[in-house]
Amino acid sequence: MTRRPVSLILCGGVALLGFACATKNFVQEQVSVTESKLSQQMTATETLQETRLRETTDRVGEARQAIDVADQRLNGLDLRVGEVGARASGAETRARDVEARLSQRFAGRNNYRLLETKSVYFDSGHTEVRSQDIDELAAVAKALTADPNAILELQGFADARGSDRYNRELARERVEAVMRHLVQHHGIELRQLRAISMGKVALVAGEKASPDALARARRVDIRLLAPWSSWEDTLSRIDPTAREQTATAVPELREPATISSLPVQTEPMQLPQPVQIDAPAREGVLQLLKTITPQDLGG
Repeated sequence: MTRRPVSLILCGGVALLGFACATKNFVQEQVSVTESKLSQQMTATETLQETRLRETTDRVGEARQAIDVADQRLNGLDLRVGEVGARASGAETRARDVEARLSQRFAGRNNYRLLETKSVYFDSGHTEVRSQDIDELAAVAKALTADPNAILELQGFADARGSDRYNRELARERVEAVMRHLVQHHGIELRQLRAISMGKVALVAGEKASPDALARARRVDIRLLAPWSSWEDTLSRIDPTAREQTATAVPELREPATISSLPVQTEPMQLPQPVQIDAPAREGVLQLLKTITPQDLGG
């Protein structure tokens, strides 16, 4: 009776020890499996993080390159904007100068300067232009063609012989003969001609009606006049500082200039045109602004 319980106890102890050993091995296996899974997960996580970090680094580099490109474009844009601003400032300055000159022209449109005085003579009782005076009229026509704003004053005279009515008609016909010659042979416009018949020239007290005195009376006086603005423009081509001097003070009139000394102008003078801002430069700026996108700025 005593041995049997002891055997049972021993068998139970052996079984319990075996179960305990099996449980320990199982736990070790589970721990190993868990450690393996954790190691794999950590390795995968580290790999994923490294990949994402590398991708982020690449994106940052691309963004920096885009920012550098945008900076270069902005610098070029600043330069172009500066050029456009300089051109606009220059255009504004020139426009003000043109406006000032136009105002000066308008203010002095009725002010004329005497440039030349000539006379052509006629035979007694005749109204035809003499052959020796054709060159004088050609020089006058050349000056009128050079400046379409110039005008010509023609004053006709006759000698003291005959009635006043006859002499007025004779002086008028002589003035008309000079006008007709300028229009027909040189194409002068009638708007540039001003004519008046002055009639006979009375002799000075004590003067005798000599042939020379009578010959000097049979004439047409030619006065070449130009507006102050046109005269200043002509002077400025010869001396650029002349226009600034005449703008401040009117020079004293002395001996009239000769027609031969006037510069020849092959084309009619025109008023300066207002200066505009360069359209290609403005279009180039607009096109450059259109090429800049949010991606170029790192957006």
